[in-house]
Amino acid sequence: MTGSRVVYDPQSPGDPEAFSENGSAAEELALVMNEQELKAYSRSDDLNTGARDVMRSGAANVLVVKRGIFGALVYANTDAPVQVPIYQSSRVFKIGTGDIFSGVFAHYWAEERRNPAEAADLASRAVASYCEDPVSPIDAAELKRREPVQGSPPLAVEIYSPADTLGRRYTLQEALYCVRKLGVDASIAAATLPSDGSRNSTVGLVIADGFSDECLSALNASLGGIVILDEEHRPLPADIGRACVSDDFASAVYQICMKRP
Repeated sequence: MTGSRVVYDPQSPGDPEAFSENGSAAEELALVMNEQELKAYSRSDDLNTGARDVMRSGAANVLVVKRGIFGALVYANTDAPVQVPIYQSSRVFKIGTGDIFSGVFAHYWAEERRNPAEAADLASRAVASYCEDPVSPIDAAELKRREPVQGSPPLAVEIYSPADTLGRRYTLQEALYCVRKLGVDASIAAATLPSDGSRNSTVGLVIADGFSDECLSALNASLGGIVILDEEHRPLPADIGRACVSDDFASAVYQICMKRP
């Protein structure tokens, strides 16, 4: 294909094909890819080195690197990268978010000819809107109301859950794997629960199944940041606010990684 402004999202973390490999050409090209794709595309394990190499090679005029809960980086020509935040959403529906980001970025950068950082910011807002209500098209006016997630993700997350049944052990291990996959260190908390009532700086994902109300209240009082996964929709103690409760596994995992103690 040929075009004036073209957005290329290879969507192939193993061996992404160069845009020009099949004869395609663009007057201005924007590459949109995640960190794994960039490392494979640039043949470099270092994010910044790979991005710089791609830009210096002239392979693209704009490079947008999607970094999940860490937001996105936008490289344009030889300028320093612009950090684009992620935005708040009450739920996270992961399927299709990459397509939403690339499609919305293409609309604002290629069609409306916005600057790449602004287009990427609007794409990030659109992802938050889609995560909360996965429908298309997305209301452009709604994007302005989105609030960014301030600060950095937690350095580590502790995961609390009884492990007395096969199902509970599986959910615990899956939560551990998913948090780590998002780039946040995670560990399974010790079986002993806090007893002195003091609050610490620990960020904890609590899987409610199997915990008593007393245990949940103790964890809520002691953890500096908490998300409670309550898939059973059980009546929770009055001291636990609904804002820290999720009934969806994926949403709970993402929300704890966006929690600021």
